[in-house]
Amino acid sequence: MAYSQSQMQSAKKIAVNLPAILKLAGANNLTIKQYELQYQLSEARVDKAREWFLPTIQVGLTMHYLNGAAMQTTGVVLKDVTQKELWLGGGFAGSIDFNKGIFDVKAKKEESAAVKFETQAQRNGVILDAISDYYDLMVAQFGYNELLNLSSQADTLTMQIKLQVDAGLRYQSEYLLAQTSADHIRFQLADAEVQMQKKSDALLNILNIDTAAMLVSADTGIMPMQIVQGTADTGVMSRYIQNRPEYKSMQAELNSIQTERKTTTVGLLLPKFVVGTPDALLGTFGEPYYNTYTLDAGLLWDIPIGKIIYRGDVKTYNAEINIEQNNMQQFGNEVVQQVADARAQIKLSMQQMDFSRRSLSQANMALEQSIEREKLGTVLPFEVFQSEQFYAQAEDDYLKAVSDYNKAEYQLYVAMGNNL
Repeated sequence: MAYSQSQMQSAKKIAVNLPAILKLAGANNLTIKQYELQYQLSEARVDKAREWFLPTIQVGLTMHYLNGAAMQTTGVVLKDVTQKELWLGGGFAGSIDFNKGIFDVKAKKEESAAVKFETQAQRNGVILDAISDYYDLMVAQFGYNELLNLSSQADTLTMQIKLQVDAGLRYQSEYLLAQTSADHIRFQLADAEVQMQKKSDALLNILNIDTAAMLVSADTGIMPMQIVQGTADTGVMSRYIQNRPEYKSMQAELNSIQTERKTTTVGLLLPKFVVGTPDALLGTFGEPYYNTYTLDAGLLWDIPIGKIIYRGDVKTYNAEINIEQNNMQQFGNEVVQQVADARAQIKLSMQQMDFSRRSLSQANMALEQSIEREKLGTVLPFEVFQSEQFYAQAEDDYLKAVSDYNKAEYQLYVAMGNNL
C-alpha cells in the first residue's frame, strides 16, 4: 500500500510497547486462532471415539397388515389369509468392537495432543515474527526521529550560510551545496517515514488489527535484553529438542500411528460383542395384547484374510512410522542449527554493539566540534553536513545491532524449547 507523506503525518498514531505486542500477537493472530480451532475439532473427535461402547435405544411402534397368501416356515402356502399385527415397545441394541474401542480412543487422544503442541509451536513462531517486526519498527522510528533532528539542524545551518553569503562572507556555491545537502536529508526523511508505515502495516497484519492508524513505539530507546541466562549448552541439546513443542507434536503423532497399527495386529484377536433386547406388547388390531421379549447376544471374531495375507495395512502404518521418525530426526538437526545460528548472531551483535557504540560516541563529538567550528567560520559547510550524515549512520548502526541482538535472544530462547 502506497502512502503519501501528508497521509502518514495525518494518520492516527497508536502507541504500543513490547509487552502489548506479545499479548496481542498471542490473542488476535488468525494463524493461532486456526490452530486453536483445529484443537477444538480434535477434542470433539476424541469425544466421538468415546461413544464406542454405548448402545442405541429404540422406542416406538410398528404395524403389519397382510391380506392374501402367506407362507409358513414349513413352506406351506395358506390362501385367503388376513394378518393384522401391532408391536408397541422399546429396547436397545449395541455392537461393541473391543479392537476399535481400545485403540481408536487412545489414537484420537494422541492426535489431539499433537494438534495442541503444534498450536504452541505456531504461537511461538507468530510471536517471534511480531517481536522482529516490532524491533524493525523501532529502528525505523528512531532513525526517522534522528533524521528529523538533522533536517532541522540543516535548515538552520543553511539559513546561517545564506546570511553569510548575503554579507559577502561566503561564496554562493557554499550555500547551494548546503541547500542540496538539506534537500537530501529531507529525501531520506520521507523515505524513512515510508519505511515506518511499512513496518507498522506488517505488524498490524500479524496482530490482526483492522485500522488505518499507524503503530508507533512507546519506548524511548532500545536496550540490550538478556532473555537467556548464560549461553546454550550443546551438551544438553537433546533436552532442547525434546522440549520443543514441534518435537512433542511429532512424538504424539508417532504414538497415534503406532496405536492405530495395533488394530491390524493384536487388535485382530479381540472380538466384537453384539447384544439386542426388545420388550413390547404384541397383538392384532383391537384385540388383547400380549408381552413379547427376546434377547440376542453374540461374541464374534472377524478374520480378514486379505489383511493377513498381504499385510497392506501393517506395511502402510510401518511406512508412516518410518516417515515420522525421519521427520523427527530432521527436526532435531534443525534445532541444533537454530541454536547455533542464534548463538552466532548474539556474538556478532555484541561485537557490532561495541563497534557502533564507540563509533556513535566519536561521531557525536565530531558533529559537536564541526558545529562550533562552523560558527567560527573555520570549517566548510559540507564538512558539517558530512558530520551529520556520519552521526546518523552511526546511530542507525547501533540501533540495528541492539535490535538484532534482542531478536537473537528471543530466537535462542525459543530454540532451547521455551514457549512465549
